[in-house]
Amino acid sequence: MAIRRWQFRKAPYRLVRRLLYFSLVCLTLLGLFFGLQTVVRQKAVPVAGLEAMKPQTDLIPQWREALFAGIPGLAATVENNKHSVEITEQFSWQQALRRSILFLTRIDVSDIRSLFRAELPLLNILKDSGDSKGRIPRSSIVHFKPQRPSPVGKPLVAIYHTHTSESFIPTSGVTHAKAGEQGDIVTVGETLADRLATHGIQAIQSKKAHDYPSFMRAYTPSENTLKKMLADNPSIQMVFDIHRDAEKRENSVAQIDGVYVARIGIIVARGQEDLVQPHWQENHAFAKIINDKMNKHFPGLSRGIQVQEWRYNQHLHPRALLLEVGSHETSLEEAQRSMAMLGDVLADILAENKNYGVR
Repeated sequence: MAIRRWQFRKAPYRLVRRLLYFSLVCLTLLGLFFGLQTVVRQKAVPVAGLEAMKPQTDLIPQWREALFAGIPGLAATVENNKHSVEITEQFSWQQALRRSILFLTRIDVSDIRSLFRAELPLLNILKDSGDSKGRIPRSSIVHFKPQRPSPVGKPLVAIYHTHTSESFIPTSGVTHAKAGEQGDIVTVGETLADRLATHGIQAIQSKKAHDYPSFMRAYTPSENTLKKMLADNPSIQMVFDIHRDAEKRENSVAQIDGVYVARIGIIVARGQEDLVQPHWQENHAFAKIINDKMNKHFPGLSRGIQVQEWRYNQHLHPRALLLEVGSHETSLEEAQRSMAMLGDVLADILAENKNYGVR
């Protein structure tokens, strides 16, 4: 009788525990379902909007790469690119659910691998070996050999802006211009073209708005713009998609010759298995040349080279790069100073390759 009485008393606890586990499983499935819906809806996220979207994408960061197609510099910088202006996150039931499940089961629904680790303890001691595809091969010097002659007077440099509305808070008071309008970043591109002109180098610039009506899908219209620019101007030898970053000011400026300038980050896209980028090694070699020249003539100007897993339209040309000039916390004037320096660097590179019609 004592044994039966003990078993009877224990039964309610077993029932409660089973109900608790069942509830957790249901809530987990619901959380993953709604989280995946968020991923499907957001196919591309502009880099300037990452912080604002963080409450949504934090649910499953291991899968958020699906959001990053066409996001310059994001994979390596998303955790470091924090705004200096504090952003207060609103309450999210998804976040509360995630933390509750993590506390009770040690399974983090934001990392699908934790589910397997819970059942396969061996995974906890295994280290990621890394993706061999991400290793940078030794890039040879780029030889500027045009497919056809490029006579003097033909444009050698193409400039465009995927996120045309990007602006600088110290100058315009906003991070982005109004829908469909040109932001400060277009003036940055103009400054580079003007500086190249002083060296006798012709540059063409597209000022077309690509981030309106859809800021999330700006790379599709900008790809079409670049295709037309290249088709109309086969003499083009360099292509630059100019952006501004979303970094803190202290990481985005340098003092050169006694003045502050916006630092320049170079983004190289290497593609993926289902997103072929045949020119990425050539683009990377070209980036190294520019980076070395900047370090030689203007130490501190370059923020270095980042290699990312997408394309950013760089599959269209063997010397196409994405440049991040300063951040939302730097000024237009600082960005213009850096473009003057970059123009001198590019002129130096072209002058070393006289087959391109540069005097």
